[in-house]
Amino acid sequence: MDNNSPRAALAFSLTRQILPTLNVGIEFMPASDRYAPIAHWRFLEAKGWQPAIAISTSTAWPSSKVSGNAHSLTMANSVGGGFSAYVAASYAPDSDLWYMPAGLNYRINEDWSSRMMWDGNNLHPIITYNSGNIRTSFILLDGKSPTLSLSFSF
Repeated sequence: MDNNSPRAALAFSLTRQILPTLNVGIEFMPASDRYAPIAHWRFLEAKGWQPAIAISTSTAWPSSKVSGNAHSLTMANSVGGGFSAYVAASYAPDSDLWYMPAGLNYRINEDWSSRMMWDGNNLHPIITYNSGNIRTSFILLDGKSPTLSLSFSF
């Protein structure tokens, strides 16, 4: 898939839920033959207006400013009507860069969701289809370069 972007046009991930609040796995980007670890731990559940809080590490893709992994502290909460929002403080050690990604999610139905993801510099519209343990996301990097992300969970 040619997306006219220096970022990967295709990415895969494989994750395992170790605990109800802990996922670990690996990301693979075939164009660069690159693997990277994934970990996400939600240590505070959302309750009413109190947001969920999580720490994580994963590639900084789809950011155009960051290479390598990023480590994040994220706050997220439902805002009603199928919408949820998040904001994070992220650090990318390979680029020695702090940034503030954020996004707005909308659950269309049980299988489909959409997201507007701000990576700290650019907006990336995303539509995702969930089918059991497989999640397929179509992403327009910077709103113009098509990419595909496939995630497998077990």
